[in-house]
Amino acid sequence: MRFRDVLPQPPPTVPLEVHARHMEPTASVVNSDEQSASPECTAFCTPSNIFGLVCQYFSSKLPSHNPEEYLGNWYWNQGVQKSQGDYMKLMEILSSSTFKATNLSMNNYDKEDGDREEWEDEDAGWKSTPVSIQVPFLRTTEVPGPQLYHAANLYHCSIIAVLQEKLANARDNKLFHYEPYELRWDPPHLDTEVSIYGDLYMSAAFHEAHSDLQKSPGEPDCDLPRVVAGLMFWSDATQLTSFGNAKLWPTYMYFSNESKYCCCKPLCNLSNHIAYFETIRLPTLPDSFKDLAGERGISSKCGTHCHQELSHQQWRILLDNELLEAYEHGIVICCCDGIKCRFYPRIFTYSADYPEKVLIATVRNLGGCPCPRCLIPKDKIQNMGRPQDKQQCETLACNDERRGVMVSTTCSLIYEQNFAVGSTAVERILKPQSWVPTSNAFSDHLRHLGVNIFRALIVDLLHKFELGVWKMLFIHLLYRQTPMFGAATIRKFSANSSEMKHMAAQNFEDLLQCSIPIFDGLLPELHNHTVLQLLFTMAHWHGLAKLRMHSDLTLQIMDQVTSALGQQFCHFKATVCAGYVTHELRLEVEHCAQHLAKQAMKQKTAHWYQGVKRCKVFNFQTYKFHTLGDYVSTIRRYGTSDSFSTELGELEHHSLKARYSRTDRRSFVKQLTRIECHQAHICHIGHSNIHRPHVEISEIAQSPLLHHHIGLTQKHVVHIGSYLIRHQGDPAITISKLKHHILHRINSSEDLVRLNNEHDINTIIIKDDQMYEHHVARFNYMTYDVFRAQDIINPRTSHHNVMVLSSDLDIGCQGQRYIYGRVLGVYHVNVIITGRGMVDYTPIRVEFLWIHWYNALDQRSDWLTSTLDRVNSPPLVDEHSFDFIDPADVLCSCHIIPCFNSGKKHEDGFGLSACAGDKNDWHEYYVNQFVDHDMLMHFHFGLGVGHAGIQQEGTPFHLPLDVGYPADDVEVDEDDNEDDNEGTKDKLNIEHSPSSSKESLLDSLDEMYDSEVDLDYEN
Repeated sequence: MRFRDVLPQPPPTVPLEVHARHMEPTASVVNSDEQSASPECTAFCTPSNIFGLVCQYFSSKLPSHNPEEYLGNWYWNQGVQKSQGDYMKLMEILSSSTFKATNLSMNNYDKEDGDREEWEDEDAGWKSTPVSIQVPFLRTTEVPGPQLYHAANLYHCSIIAVLQEKLANARDNKLFHYEPYELRWDPPHLDTEVSIYGDLYMSAAFHEAHSDLQKSPGEPDCDLPRVVAGLMFWSDATQLTSFGNAKLWPTYMYFSNESKYCCCKPLCNLSNHIAYFETIRLPTLPDSFKDLAGERGISSKCGTHCHQELSHQQWRILLDNELLEAYEHGIVICCCDGIKCRFYPRIFTYSADYPEKVLIATVRNLGGCPCPRCLIPKDKIQNMGRPQDKQQCETLACNDERRGVMVSTTCSLIYEQNFAVGSTAVERILKPQSWVPTSNAFSDHLRHLGVNIFRALIVDLLHKFELGVWKMLFIHLLYRQTPMFGAATIRKFSANSSEMKHMAAQNFEDLLQCSIPIFDGLLPELHNHTVLQLLFTMAHWHGLAKLRMHSDLTLQIMDQVTSALGQQFCHFKATVCAGYVTHELRLEVEHCAQHLAKQAMKQKTAHWYQGVKRCKVFNFQTYKFHTLGDYVSTIRRYGTSDSFSTELGELEHHSLKARYSRTDRRSFVKQLTRIECHQAHICHIGHSNIHRPHVEISEIAQSPLLHHHIGLTQKHVVHIGSYLIRHQGDPAITISKLKHHILHRINSSEDLVRLNNEHDINTIIIKDDQMYEHHVARFNYMTYDVFRAQDIINPRTSHHNVMVLSSDLDIGCQGQRYIYGRVLGVYHVNVIITGRGMVDYTPIRVEFLWIHWYNALDQRSDWLTSTLDRVNSPPLVDEHSFDFIDPADVLCSCHIIPCFNSGKKHEDGFGLSACAGDKNDWHEYYVNQFVDHDMLMHFHFGLGVGHAGIQQEGTPFHLPLDVGYPADDVEVDEDDNEDDNEGTKDKLNIEHSPSSSKESLLDSLDEMYDSEVDLDYEN
């Protein structure tokens, strides 16, 4: 079945004239209590684009600045790598009118040196501020009471200065959204219009801040437009070297007014380094702190308290009077386009891992109430996903005023009456709700302005799920031979994944996406079903949580899957975990023995610790599991998780580590600030240069405008007669007629004159009886979030599976929307068409794929069964096993994983067909619908915005309201790239219908050879 290959379009642009309308409550599939309240106001909408997307602005006048006009080019630049990019950048610099060769002799590009004079002005914008804290000493010490300790110098930038510099940069300013809008989706196959969630500047939180600002009284004698400048913070300590103890605790800031698709690209340089925090941690205390503590030292609780105090003292420096003034009254900035606006900073999100979240929230690490956002106790975490859990999270939300009173009381006990930090009097007040005796800098400075820092500490998918809940379950359950997928989607697993050595979050994500075929059959059937259902639900939830574009419909599904996930974890622990005695892994035993040995060395006691495997009980009552229930509400309020994921901060660490290699490794913090300024200055100069467009050969070959690309080379010649003789007796040769396939495509073509007799195969002549083999084929397709992506098919590797749309008849009978096949070869032939009315015998290039179909094993596959689609390879002698298809019919590649529990077809390793390569075939396979986000949305048919070419009008659509629950790189052959641009020939981009012929290819070619038509091929 042919689909429409729709090219991407940017979001709808602002119309020239405003057609105002009064906003009425919009029909939605979500419950009224879950929708974000939007104030009634006059709004206008842009025209709908081809995908049914509409931008709805909550204003009665046109916005003065429309970044969407500039963002459209990002839809055309995904996945195209520039092999000569660095060379072309150098050529642009050398050819620039501002470049002078004499400047090279005036610059020294050695490593950054703290004493080098030419760098003295390169730390402009960075400040060094001394940080001091009060260290409490007990009444029993020689000098009781608090003592002032100068911790270090904080290197930081002014947040307001960063904002001013951002808007003064022409490149950044044109991509800066001054006014939020709501993205709506109104496709023909849905009855109602639904909201789309993506970037934070189109979220409910941003719109609420913008609306409150416009309703608030303005500044006296000022009628300038008032704009919200959204701030998003990231902080995470990192190791700068693979070996050594050089560490840094950076804090990054992004602006939520900018597109997340730009923020995630390091080359866009949208990350702002605003501070490099200092720290005090036991047992690695600075010598100056040890001198202050004396011989007796301080307790571990006091050391933790000092670390918390130092953290918030540094934030008090960042939250300076300039920021507070702008937060309340705004700051007037003349942008680079000459328009003056009054900007109001607003803090929306703070992304960090759990240890830093508890620092910001001033709560106890892994205390009785472990959540930084609410005060839910540990014994209630198991209710995650249930209605009472959502209600408890709302009613037990952190109360800043009450916390402030208790903290003030305990600080008086510690600093005035000299009680210990962990004394009974202090613990009696703070321990029940897991507070700590530290005054919160955000609350002290911003509480009166309506800032709730606890709400800004949003969910973290990387640390809480991939390295948290899933890793915990994986340890409790064990991988080896799973094929890779894509260039970096499913990477090659390590030799023994159960040891979990050198594994990052990406590796654990790969394991989850491929977990069902691996664990299938490892346990008895009763427990096996429970485990597979839990893995299916986790993979489904993870795929939904990482979507880059959500709608009301997908969030409703995710809400149901979250509830099911909580129930299945309880069922898993009660049934499966109760039936087995589990022990520590060998790696855990070794780590424990090493830890005990280090403690013995410090205490100067010689003991040999032999590893003993202790019993381990499955425990999911953790903060990481508790956060799974917050994702739906967070996405509704702040947009999709990739906008505020900690992956952005982890990615930005690479730039710090690269800069560290340019320092002298001693006073590297100060030198890093100078290098950061120097690189920012050079980047700003680079953006001001005029970039000449440069088109490479590889870019033409991978143009996203085309549905597919197969090289023009004819170096790999396959003579049809010789090929048949060489593979005589191979069952894979018994396939549908090649000439019937070509004839049908010619008759279906709109570009050519149709033949009078579509059954006359003698009108088709294959020039020189030759077909030309290609090693790879590239397929471009639209993703669910309206981007262009590319898959590369190589029949000689594991990247050889494709999926196509089923016909309407197949959907009605089998219940499968897609059919899957293994590509055995990529070919093209030069065809000469004869017959009545033909006056030109110019050969026409016809591309085709030789494919081995998979056979669906499940009559009906949907989300109610909670199982992956199962397929197998039909018998080689089956008349429908092999076929030729038009490359234009390929939807995208797919990930087919063996069902290892079913076993191999040929245990001796000898197959029946060399052409089909069936010696490694398995009895059954799984179709991995969780391999990436786009594949997941293909199975949520009708919910992918970018899948407009598949979702035709009149297509049956049913919202699954009840979800059934209780990289190695792709091998590319160089020969296909060498001659990609030798010229162009006419291609057939025409409809495809599976050939109904049941004769063998040998008979088909015999008929071709017996044809009476005689042509002069040379002329």
